[in-house]
Order: sequence, then C-alpha cells, then structure tokens
Amino acid sequence: MEEAGKTVNMSRKISRRRFIKRTGAAVGVATAAPAVRAQRAQRSATGGRPFDRRTRIALTVNGAAHEIAVEDRWTLAELLRDHLNLTGTKIGCDRGECGACTVLVDGKPVYSCSQLAVWADGKSVQTVEGLTGQVGDGLPASARADLMRASASPLSALQQSFINHDAPQCGFCTSGQLMSATALLAVNAHPSADEARAAMTGNICRCSNYNHYVAATVAASQRSTQNSQNSQNRQNQNVSADSAISALNVVGDTRSQNASAGSAISALHVVGHATPRIDAEQRVSGKAIYTADVKLPGMLYARVLRSPHPHARIKRIDDSKARALPGVKAIITHETCRVVWGAGSIAGGQQYNDEMKRITKQRRYAFNNPVRFAGEPVAAVAAVDRHVAEDALQLIAVDYEILPHVLDQEEAMKPDAVKIWPDGNVSLNNRNEAQPISQRRGDVDAGFKSADHVFEDRFTTAFVHNAQMEPRSAVAHWEGDKLTVYTPTGGIANCRSDIARDLEMPPEKVRVVCQYMGGNFGNKNQNQDADLIAAVLAKEAGAPVKLELSRNEDFIGVHGRWPTTQYYKVGLKDDGTLTAIQLRGYSGMGPYRKNTGAIGGVDVYQCPNTETVVYPVYTNKTVSGNFRGPEYPQGFFGMQSMMDEVAFRMKMDPVDFILKNMTRKFRDETPYTSYSLDECIRRGMEAFDWKKKWHSAGAGQGPIKRGSGVAFLSFRAGLGRSNAVIRLDASGKYTVHVGVTDVGAGAKTTMALIAAEALGVPLSKIEVVWGDTDRCPYSVGESGSRTTIMTGDAVVAAAQDLKNQIAEKGLPRGNDVLLASASPNPQLEGKVRNTFGAHFAEVEVDAELGRVRVMKYVAVHDCGRVINPLTAMSQIKGGALMGIGMALHEDLLYDPRSGVALNAGYYGDRVLTHRDAPEIDVIFIESDDGYGPFGAKSMGEASKIPAVAAVANAIFNATGRRMKDLPITRDKILSGFEARNSGLEVQR
Repeated sequence: MEEAGKTVNMSRKISRRRFIKRTGAAVGVATAAPAVRAQRAQRSATGGRPFDRRTRIALTVNGAAHEIAVEDRWTLAELLRDHLNLTGTKIGCDRGECGACTVLVDGKPVYSCSQLAVWADGKSVQTVEGLTGQVGDGLPASARADLMRASASPLSALQQSFINHDAPQCGFCTSGQLMSATALLAVNAHPSADEARAAMTGNICRCSNYNHYVAATVAASQRSTQNSQNSQNRQNQNVSADSAISALNVVGDTRSQNASAGSAISALHVVGHATPRIDAEQRVSGKAIYTADVKLPGMLYARVLRSPHPHARIKRIDDSKARALPGVKAIITHETCRVVWGAGSIAGGQQYNDEMKRITKQRRYAFNNPVRFAGEPVAAVAAVDRHVAEDALQLIAVDYEILPHVLDQEEAMKPDAVKIWPDGNVSLNNRNEAQPISQRRGDVDAGFKSADHVFEDRFTTAFVHNAQMEPRSAVAHWEGDKLTVYTPTGGIANCRSDIARDLEMPPEKVRVVCQYMGGNFGNKNQNQDADLIAAVLAKEAGAPVKLELSRNEDFIGVHGRWPTTQYYKVGLKDDGTLTAIQLRGYSGMGPYRKNTGAIGGVDVYQCPNTETVVYPVYTNKTVSGNFRGPEYPQGFFGMQSMMDEVAFRMKMDPVDFILKNMTRKFRDETPYTSYSLDECIRRGMEAFDWKKKWHSAGAGQGPIKRGSGVAFLSFRAGLGRSNAVIRLDASGKYTVHVGVTDVGAGAKTTMALIAAEALGVPLSKIEVVWGDTDRCPYSVGESGSRTTIMTGDAVVAAAQDLKNQIAEKGLPRGNDVLLASASPNPQLEGKVRNTFGAHFAEVEVDAELGRVRVMKYVAVHDCGRVINPLTAMSQIKGGALMGIGMALHEDLLYDPRSGVALNAGYYGDRVLTHRDAPEIDVIFIESDDGYGPFGAKSMGEASKIPAVAAVANAIFNATGRRMKDLPITRDKILSGFEARNSGLEVQR
C-alpha cells in the first residue's frame, strides 16, 4: 500500500462494484449505504482519507496523448470536464441514465459519468470536441485536406446535419446524441430511422426533439454517400434558408400556405424563412458554456444536506466535525442563514408582484425549520472540491423530531389531517385568506335545471417533474459588495431583482449571467434557492462557490407540475348544446405555494353558466410550480376527457360536439383579435382523415385495437412590457441587446430575424447580445410564451427608432455610433389575443399486454406569423411529445409510509425516450391580427396543452374504457378491460 498523496505508475484493478460501493463521486453518494458513507467520512475527518492516493494513467483524448495522475474516485466525466477542460461532455444525471455525458472509448459509446477515470488507462477517448475538424470524414486524405482549407466552419457531416435539422434545442443533450450517432455511423454507414432510434435510445432529450435527431443522423449518412462521389458537394459553411427548408422536408413536415381569420399574410424578406440557429455551431461543437461549465480562480464546491423526512422539526444540528474536516471552508444552516426565498413561497402564487412577496405570511426561507418535504435543504457546505464537500455532509449530525405527514391533496383537506402550516392546509391567497380559486359566470344551478342531461365524473393527474436536462446549479462570486451569479434562469432580469430583494441589496449591485441554458419548461423565471445558498456560502468563505445538484436532488428539490383531483358536472340539451359546467378541483402544491395551482380548460367551451372552484392544497410532497402551460395540460386532460365522454353518451362525433360548443369569444364575452379554431379543426380532420379513422368506442375484434382522439386549444398570446437596445457602428454592424436567455426555443435567433426584418438588412449584419444583466436591458423572461411577442415588439420599436435616427443624421462614420432603445408596453382594449390549435391522435392498444403506441399524430396550430419555420417545427413537435409522455408514462411516486420519492430520476419516472417518440405531422395556419412582431403569437407551450387529452381520448376510442387517472400505464389499461366504465348519467 502506497502512502497517502503518492502516485503509482500502474493502474489498480477497481471493479464497478467497488466503484459504486466506495466512490465519493455522485454515483457513490447516491447508492452507498449511509453507514458506509459515514464510516468513510469519519476516516477522512481523522486524517485517514482513503482516496488521497493517485494512479498515473496514460490515455489518448481526441488524438492527443495525456499522462495524468488521477484520484481513484474520479469519474471519467470528472477527468474530462474538470482536469482537461473538455466541458462539451455534459452531466445530466450522474447515474448513467440520460446519456448527456456519452463519449467514445476505443470507438464504443459509454456513459462517462459512471466510468472511473482509472479504467481509461491505455484507452482512446473521443469527446464532442474531437468531432470538429472531421470535415472530410469518409473522403480520401487529399480531398479532406482541401475541403478543410476551403471550409469556414470545419464541422463533421453529422454536426452540420444536426444544425440543418434543428436537432439541438437547448443543446444540453446534443453532445451525447452526437457521440452515440457517431458510433452508429462508424459501424453502420447507412442506418435506417429505426436503427438510428435504437442506437440513440440511451440519450434522453427533454426538449423531445427526437424526430429531428433521428432524421439528422439518417440524412448525414446519405450525405456522406453523396460526398464520396463528389467532394465538391461537401461545403460545411453557413446553411442557407433553402437547405434548412430541405431539412424540414426530410423530416416529413408540411407548411401551410394559407392565411386565416386575420389580415392576409404576405411574404417577408427575412422573417418566415427557415433559418438555423445563430448559435448552432456552439451547441454542436461543445463550445456553448452552461452554468456548470463555469470555472473561476479559487472556486469552491458546494453540496447540500437534505432532510430524509417529509415533515420534521430540527431540534439540533451539530456541524463541528464537518467544520474540522480539512478543506471545508464554510457551512450554513437555518441557524446561520435566515435568508427569505421570496420566489419560493408567494402570496396567492403571484410571483411577479413584489408587493405580494412582501406581504406573504407563510414565508419560505433558504433553510426552514420545520422541514416540510423529504429533500428540503437542511445545511450546505463549501469545500475545496466536491468530494470533500460530500464527505463533510456525512459528518453533520441532525436531531429530528419526526412529525406526521400527508401526501395526497384530498387527504390533506380532511378535518383530521395533519396541519402543515398553523393556518391549515389550504394555501393562503394574496390577502392571506385560506380561500379557493373561484370563477363564476351565469347561474350554474339554473343551467343544470334547464338541462336535459347531466353527467358527472372524476379525473386525476400526477406530479410530473420538469426534468430539464441541465440539473440546477449556480456559481456565486463576490467582488467587494458586487455579487455575480451564474445560474440557469429563463429570466435574468427577474432573477436579479429577486436575488437583490432576498439578500437586501440594491439591484445594481447584482449581476446575473446565463449564456446557455439546458431547458426550462416552467418557473425558472425567478431566482432559485441554489442561487441564494451559493451566494451566502461565497460570502462566508470569501471565494467563488459552485453549487451543483445531482439529478436526484433536482427531482426532489426543484418543482414540478402540480397533481390534481378534478370533479366535473356538465349539463346539456338534447341537441348537445351546453347549459352548465361545474368544476371542483384540488391541486397539490407541496408545502409551499410557488405558483397559482389553478386548473384550466373550462373557458375553451361556449357555455352560459360555469363555476370553477379549485383548492390549492399543501402536502408534504416536493413543491409544485409552473411546467409548460402551467394549469392547462392537466386541466385540458380532465375537461376534454369529460367532454369526449359526454359526446360518447350523447352518441355524437367528438369533432361535431367540439364544433358545436367550442369557444368563439373569450368567456363568451370578449372578442378575439383573430379567430381560426374552426379552420384548425377542419385542416386537422382532413390531414388526419378523421371521418375514416374514428369509429364507435371499443369497436373491433382481437387484442390489438386502434382508436382516434381529438383535443383542441385556445391559449394566451398577450402583449406586455419589454425592452431592447440596438447599436449601429460605422462598420455597418447592428448589435441587438436583449435580455433573453434562449431556453431551447431559439429566442436569440428569433430576435435576430425580427431585427433584420425591421431594419431591412441581411441577417449577417445582426449580432445579438444576450444573457447578462450588465449588458442587456429588461426582458420579461422566457416563461409564459412571451419572449417572441413582448421582447420581439421591443426589437421592432427599437429598430424604428434607429431608422428614424439614420434618416435624420445619416449612417455613422469613424468612431460614431447610433444607439436606439425602446420600452413598449402595448395594451389590448376590449379584445383578447389567443393562439389556437387542434391535435388528432391515433393509437394502437394491446389489450393483452396493456401497451399503447401512438401510430399517427397531427398537430395544427395558428401561432400567428411563424418567425422561423425551422425552430417552430421543433417547438410544436417537442411540446406534443412531452404531452404524450405525460399521458402515458410520467409520475413521481412516493412511499406513503416514509413520504420519500421512490423513482426520482429519468428511468424511474419513465421520461420519454427515442423509442417512445412517434412522428408528429405539423400544419401551420398563419395569420396576422396586427399585433405582436409581424403578427407572431405564442407557440412554445401551446403544443403540449391538448396532447394529453388527445391521446387519452384515442385510448378510449380504441378500448371503450375511459382512462381517468394519469399516467395511463399498462396496469390501468389491463384493469380497464376488467372493470366496467364507472361514468354514469345522473338520474333525473
């Protein structure tokens, strides 16, 4: 045995079993028994650290030889990212689940997060950085050299194909997808789509852009064949709009050329043409810097100790042994850090109103006592490396008084339920009253009395986690009294104001930076507790601090979609006309109210008498918050499943029922700025061949049954305040400063396209500055499908200001510059602005196995004018696929006895994979209502909203059994064939 700190020149044999059992890395911490971890930490505290030893290994990385001494517990991902600075390899799950960290070892794809660095001794490793420069792969050496010299952007054919097909959305999974596809093409030069899908199944894309990844891989193989015949056809330079449109055709998309309901759509010069993302090369080459890639001099690493109990009072915390551990620089707990996390628990869920945050009675802190869910932060440690920080957590002794807990929202409403807050379990509103969310129109009692038929039923939806590919992280750095926080946030301006308020600092003393972000899908428009914890640790330690959450921590410590219980009562006449709709709902908010907890869907029906009463209820589950279309996917599932059932009982075609009862004015009162829902449904019926595919529910013999379902949407596309600044210098470069982040929807490219169109200049003249509060003006943030509409409006207004200046002063010369800015806040008077759409799904159900497959899916959307058809296709497909996953798979399950999440992670939660993703046919109906930038409306959230209901209704049509509880898993399908449908007409 060598002495501590010494290195040896031979690689010790360390098995995977020993690695999982002993390592201090994230995998080991997640799987090792508590007693083993505590014993290891105790040895560390007494100076007997077993992992100080290093082994010298030799390996080749991207063609370069390296000889390096590695700690036995380093993972290969850690070696690549932290010590060789190859940050293109991403850590999405730290447990071999998501594939973001995929690299090639001796040509074979492996998860580098679950490989020890010492295992790479004598091997060749290739990362995404090693793909760049492979311009002429498959060509003779001389032709390859000529092509590289002629190429402005030496990307591989596969990387370029990824760009052409808009495969990377947020880009966090892209490196892993590329490496798996590279390995496939090395052994199968001409894979089919099914073969590509199989090879990449281990690579998750939470943006759900699976269709485009597969198409890009197949297209790259076809392109290589063409290149081998004629190398001159291989030019990896900037992609034109024509080639991008060709990429759309490869995927099998359709584009509508028809206008509808608004003014006639006329072609524009830049807007409306398929355009690759302006930062696509950074995303496919590994150059894009995400928060966890940030590395500052002297930076410390932080870890968080979390409560193992769903409800407990902390009687005592002893961190003395942890503080004595060499390398520990700071420890904070609820006793030493009393920072309020304002965005974490807000009066009535009204997070955008600072006054609401000030009056919130039920305050949430960065550290709370009592703790109210398993996974709530109890202490945080900053140390010289992440391993020391993890060891220190095991030395913190916490004495808990365990309290009773409640997990179900209806159970929490019972009189004898444990009180999570002294005020009870109904969340307080913005007046600190324990009242439900209520909305009434007309007289529902009179409506039911006048009805010829009245139906009632109950539906439930599950807790679905945002599960964005990039786990939560934060880097905090103090320079005097100025704080800089690098954090994955969709709203840098809102995040800055939140941090400043919570830390009681002037906003100008806080800088927030987010250049690239690995997915959003919801309430990341504010600050997170990780930002505050990192900032406080950095202040105490006197050094920059990086806090990284594991995938398990992200699942239990960061919010997801609120679960619901929904009770419906619907009255209608013999001809199918609605007379009354009543909804009584319960939303599980977790122990803090981060968002509203509303249940949407009633308003999309034309009905004179409606009543909605929804109780936002506290439970001891993980906190709930916004997730792509916050209250609508779960509400539309319940509401449109109920209406599909009503149509069935009235012996009506569901489409005929929708056309008879769908919204035509907002809440039957206010006109829309434009209306195209009828055309969306008509176009969808034609493309789907509805009249031929739809049949009586449960018809057909044999175990394999097919069925068709439909759902429609009307979703907000409102106007509002934002800012933009445009700078023009004598070189003719237009620099657009906007406070966007680009969470995957292509916001940076969208802003550039809008600016180019508004200024009347080529896109190549536009440079976008984004993601830094010190360099960008206020933006509403990428939440609520508002960026294109609101910030885009500001860009158009700033462009007009600049054009006016040019007309008055002429173009700048020499060192002169022109600076234009705009802060519009347009309002709608007497109208409501919505986007419309309709989804049609065909499923195949195996009655013996309970398996459901989506065979055909058509999504028709009127999103106003489509700014960029290439990214628009990705958004619609991604949202629809997310909805399919919500319908069939996803559910964060809890042990009712312990209150602990059982399946926190991608595999356990059954997040959609390549294998689960059907093709989505997208049809756009473009319109221009005269509002927004060139008539653009919301898009990013709308595509998920009807998808859940469309799939559920298709399953009913196939089986004749109504699935009322999400997700619709195999056991529910099988039990549905055994049980009789329980939805009954109320006897009159």
